[in-house]
Amino acid sequence: MELTALYLLLVFMGILVVKHFAFWQPMDVTYLYRNGYDKLGHRGSPKEAPENTLPSYRKALEQGLKAIEMDVLTTRDGKVVCSHNHDLEHETDGTGYIDDMTYAELASVDAAAKFPDYSPCRLPLLEETLDAIPENVILDIEIKARGALDLTTAKHVVALIRKRNIYHRVVVSSFHPLVIGRVKWLDRRIPTGYIWTDHSVPVILRKPRFINLVHPDVFKPEIHLVNEHLVRYARGKKLSISPWTVNNQPAMEWSLNLGVQGIISDFPGLMHRAVENVKEFHEDR
Repeated sequence: MELTALYLLLVFMGILVVKHFAFWQPMDVTYLYRNGYDKLGHRGSPKEAPENTLPSYRKALEQGLKAIEMDVLTTRDGKVVCSHNHDLEHETDGTGYIDDMTYAELASVDAAAKFPDYSPCRLPLLEETLDAIPENVILDIEIKARGALDLTTAKHVVALIRKRNIYHRVVVSSFHPLVIGRVKWLDRRIPTGYIWTDHSVPVILRKPRFINLVHPDVFKPEIHLVNEHLVRYARGKKLSISPWTVNNQPAMEWSLNLGVQGIISDFPGLMHRAVENVKEFHEDR
């Protein structure tokens, strides 16, 4: 009897694994691309204003973007802050790690260390960023994780999306597969994006055929990994694909002609020109 029960358990687990791997379908997120997600401002407009700050986000909007990517992490007292780096030394005049500090302790930190014209400029909270950015702008919220089990930010971001009922205008992205799993576990209504590269992800996930283990709704590969096979794979999985960070116009036009749905770049103006050139090229054919 015990062997039979064990056998049935193994069969059941096997069915779950096969179902998870082979019979999963991503959410339909085509509405995002119709509303501007095809041109995503990487950390706002970071070549013209301090990245991941309100001036940078506003600059991207002034340049005609309707979708902004922002990085977030959590302070010691549970506040979700917009910042790409856990440490303060890279982009600010401060020192130390954001997750070791309270938000009050970050109040005096100037995020415009590389952009004196914008000084002083503080690290914004995600919640005040939502207040500052118009309702019709799509937000791609990239959760940064400091370790393999750092899932705290995912919980706070999901709670904020629920509180504000902004499912229609957000994507939650991460390099970290467990973060994406955590977001989906907490609320399956939230579209997720898997940021994919060939060096900072688990070895098993470095092959395209294993990406659906993560169950993202948007596939975001590093631009040097994009090729015809990868785009064809994503299309076969009905998985939207938007490469990062595409910072020259020929690469933008090449990837769009290859069949990607969107591009992520530091240069809003180049994205506009690339999209228009590709559109005109196909209209003239």
